[in-house]
This record gives sequence, structure tokens and C-alpha cells, in this order.
Amino acid sequence: MLSSRPVTAITTPRLFHSSTQATLSSSLMAAQSIDSGKNSAQTKDSRVGTVAQHRYHLVVCNSSSKEWPSKVETMSESITALARGSIRLPGKAMVTLSDFAPLKNSSTACCCASSSSDSSSKSEHLLEPAKSKYERIDVAVFPLGIVAKQIDVEGANRLLQWLSNDVLPTSWSTSHTGLPQPPFEHAWLELTRNRHIFVCTHGSRDYLCGAHGGKLLEELRSLIEKRGLSKHVAAWSTSHIGGHKYAANAIVYPRGDWYGTWCDRCRGSSGPSLKPEADANAIIDSAINDLVWWDAWRGAINMSKNEQINAFAKNNSGSHADVTGQSEDKASTAWVPGTLRKRSAGGS
Repeated sequence: MLSSRPVTAITTPRLFHSSTQATLSSSLMAAQSIDSGKNSAQTKDSRVGTVAQHRYHLVVCNSSSKEWPSKVETMSESITALARGSIRLPGKAMVTLSDFAPLKNSSTACCCASSSSDSSSKSEHLLEPAKSKYERIDVAVFPLGIVAKQIDVEGANRLLQWLSNDVLPTSWSTSHTGLPQPPFEHAWLELTRNRHIFVCTHGSRDYLCGAHGGKLLEELRSLIEKRGLSKHVAAWSTSHIGGHKYAANAIVYPRGDWYGTWCDRCRGSSGPSLKPEADANAIIDSAINDLVWWDAWRGAINMSKNEQINAFAKNNSGSHADVTGQSEDKASTAWVPGTLRKRSAGGS
């Protein structure tokens, strides 16, 4: 069931090269609203514009929130090298740890199903010294869709050097043309159909993230299963991504939209929470239909603060255009359960 909070279709991808960012920003969010009842007062939402602009999200895979100290950057030399080097990349990058397991069932493709429990599949790892476990790490790069396999400190530096070429995704397939050949063992994620939702559950960093984030993650996983979406949609825990007062915080890839769901209910305090089923449903609906859930939107990857604020204002001004043929075409090509989009001629 769709939440009562409206979502809005986006007709222009938000993945673009830095050299064309100024040109594209004005037309980036030329969206058509499916709800004409929004009013201008909602443009004052304090969440909007709170996402720090960055080009990449580097996800250290196969981790458990039970292992995370407040500062995860020091858990191993490989993670430290990744975190330190990420701030020097073009457009910068964010590094987090997650239970994301892209290579669980295959060495070359993404496993989209997420575990319903952190402890069951990772109990043996919890007995290992953390630094030993994380000497070699799998690192997924969003929204690019590549996974660097079992890299150490040297491998982390090779990954960072490769990303410094300022590469961007083309078709999210295994046949990427125009990109430098990665100098490390890797696999490509299938992001044409698959959707990944990352929820901050970093309780050792902030109580709100652990409490509200944990509840949202649990509800997301339950609804994904109930709605029969687990083949193409998965929810994962992640360490700190910022904005704990807006917890629960979630990021949806490959679009890169960020949501903060609880600030309007507990006002940033640890007050009693409501059941997050409506929030989880809205996030899932936005993910599978390539829509934006404006009522909880904080911003998006690769957008500046001003671009985020302007995009929100434009799409919540109460003066939306009628649905056009362009948005209808978008709706017919967006992936939805049971109506899988055909690959483009350039895909595999």
C-alpha cells in the first residue's frame, strides 16, 4: 500500500560529469508532479539541503553493525587508507561499512537478497579480531556499480587512483565502454533492475540511528519479502552517513536519493516512535518506480545544497505542469515488478 505522502517522477538522471554540472543543474529536476495539492509552506522543510555533496559512496561490504565502534575509519589499515584517500577524489566520496553482500552467491554478479539478521550469517566473523578480518575488503562503489574484490591497502590506493579519473556509469552492465580498465579484481553490480536501500543503524555513533534506523530496516526487509520484491530490491544496514537528528536515514541506489523519516515525529529527540510501516512502503515505492518521496527527501548524491533546495522548491511550489508524454514514456520504461524494462542496445 502506498503511503499517503506523495512521490514525484524524475525524468532526468542525476548522474552527470562535473564539467557539465552547471549546465544540467537548471533542468535536472524538471519533474512532473503526480500530486497537485502541495503548498509552498512545505518548501521550508529543514531536512532539505542537508546532504553533503559527494560523487561516490564507497561501501565496505560484509560487515556487522555489532562490530562498529563510533569511528569505523580506524578498524583496519585498508579502511583507513580508503577513508583518507576518499576526501581527495574529484567531488569527494563517503566511506561507510555495511552488511551489503554483493558477492555472496556469485563471484561476478550481485546477490540482491539481504539477510534478515546480522548475527546468523556473520557469527563466525565476530570471533575474529576486527583488524584481521578487514585486512582485505570488498568495496562497492555507488552509484557507479562496481565492486573491488578483496583489496588491501595497496588495492585501496589503486581503487582511489582509478576513481580519480572521474568515471561515471554508462549502462550499469558488464560491458562498460569508455571507462579505464580497473587495475584490480572486480565485478559489476546489476543496477538496471536492482534497487538497494541503505539505512543507517550506527547505534554506537548515535542512539537515534540505532533505534529509529533499526526499526525502519526491519520494516523494510519485512515488506520487501511480503510484497514479493526480494529478487530485485534489498535493504541493508550502513554505518554513519550524517544527519542523525533526521533518523531514520536511508539512501536509495542507483538514484542516490536520501531520506530522513523521523524528525517530524520526535523533533530530533529520543521520544516514542510510531510504527515505520508507512515510511518503509513509501521508500520501497519510490525505489521500484524511480520516484522521489518529497515529504522525507533530504537531498541526493552529486547535488549541491542550493541544487537540493531549488529542486525541492520547484517540485513543491503548487504550480506543477500537467503530466506530459515525456513522463508517460518514463513510466513505461521504469522498472516495476513483473514489467522488467528491456535493456538498451548498448547493454548486455
